[in-house]
Amino acid sequence: MFQASLWYSRRQGTIINELVVGMLSVLVAKVKETKGAHIFKRGYKKAAVLLNNAEGIFAWAPSFRGWLKDPDYVFWLGLTR
Repeated sequence: MFQASLWYSRRQGTIINELVVGMLSVLVAKVKETKGAHIFKRGYKKAAVLLNNAEGIFAWAPSFRGWLKDPDYVFWLGLTR
């Protein structure tokens, strides 16, 4: 049991196990993420899908491409389900 605790302990200011560092950094990033950032990220994914799959729409609504690059519209996309 003591050996396991040494494996995860700090030694000279660095964490010994690199796998633990990776898992902790992912966890910290998720905790630090705000609701707004989560909404914007979801909107960005939707905008990327629309940009890649909506070539027919741009023929009759060319301004739609500009909307998909507008941060406010991307945020709104993230709010919609």
